[in-house]
Amino acid sequence: MTTRAPHATTTLVAVLLSLLAIMLAACSSAGSSSASEVEGTGSVEGDGQLLMVFMPSTSNVYLKAAAESIKSEAAELDYTAKIVENDWDQTEQDQQVQEWLSTGEEAAAVLFWPASAAAATNSIRQLAAKAPVIQWNQAVQTDAEDFVTAYAGVSDDGIGVQAGKDALDALEKVTAEGRTFQGPGGKPNLIEIRFTSGYAAGDDREKSFADTTGDTFNVLAVEPTPTVDAQGGFAAASQVIPQHLDKGIDFVYTHSNDVANGVVQALEQNGLKPGKDVIVIAGTSSGDLTNLKSGKIWSAVLQSPVIEGTLVVRTAAQYLATGETVDGDHTLPVEETTPALDVEAPHQATFMMNPQVTAANLDSITVWDRSFSELN
Repeated sequence: MTTRAPHATTTLVAVLLSLLAIMLAACSSAGSSSASEVEGTGSVEGDGQLLMVFMPSTSNVYLKAAAESIKSEAAELDYTAKIVENDWDQTEQDQQVQEWLSTGEEAAAVLFWPASAAAATNSIRQLAAKAPVIQWNQAVQTDAEDFVTAYAGVSDDGIGVQAGKDALDALEKVTAEGRTFQGPGGKPNLIEIRFTSGYAAGDDREKSFADTTGDTFNVLAVEPTPTVDAQGGFAAASQVIPQHLDKGIDFVYTHSNDVANGVVQALEQNGLKPGKDVIVIAGTSSGDLTNLKSGKIWSAVLQSPVIEGTLVVRTAAQYLATGETVDGDHTLPVEETTPALDVEAPHQATFMMNPQVTAANLDSITVWDRSFSELN
């Protein structure tokens, strides 16, 4: 019979217990499944606390206006906003998150626009261990839901649905005027110029537009832009339009007015007349409005960066005031005056209003005490 020395047995047990402790700690860290929680302060005033903002580059007109709105609303509520930008690169944003966490700086909340929502969950999880995360603009992915306290901002599904309705309305109107179309069986041919590949907002807008319009259009192509601006729209459209000129192009759906401006230029360079030969339907109403006012772009959908920036700060302030969220989602109504910010829990998801914008109503729209030009 072999007898183990007492010292060796004690050492082995100690080692095993140490390994078990390490494994349990690792499992606990990796398996953490709750967003940061706070006790409500009872006030929407921030008393100078920090709102830490991570977002893509403000070289884009929409993001620039949103960032300015965040700073303005934060100051109005006595919060301080610090913004860190990335070049639409999730790897860069992940590194920025790590750098900030390593500083030990305290924040009341983190306002997080992921560069790529599908790849941002690890950063969101780590931020949530530090402060409540209010995600904005990009829809919360399923694997990040446990770490995000609330969402505030655009509904990309809502933008796609409204753009789809606008396309159907335009089709009904021009059909009544006697226009015929060039697709199989007389269907209108459509090209979609979508946001960049892998960008969650583009995925949602593509799907919801398709769901809304069904098989009404003969889709010739869905072409992603290299960048989400007029230059990107021109580049994508310049590639795809010449490939389908012989089939005939009746409609173009773009994910934003900014992108549509580039599409208008590409259509004209290929001998087509937007607004006459081709109906251009846009999503987000950001960017230069010249083509929308002239009718070269048929319609856009109000997605105000000013309201989005204001809304994400207000959502953070309401959560910090109450320490609670209300289950479900809520879409803001179109209101001419700015609603009061009460001490009440925000919904888990609060979406902006998405009314249609055309040349006919551009000068008459008023939302939250702002004209259309002031909303963008």
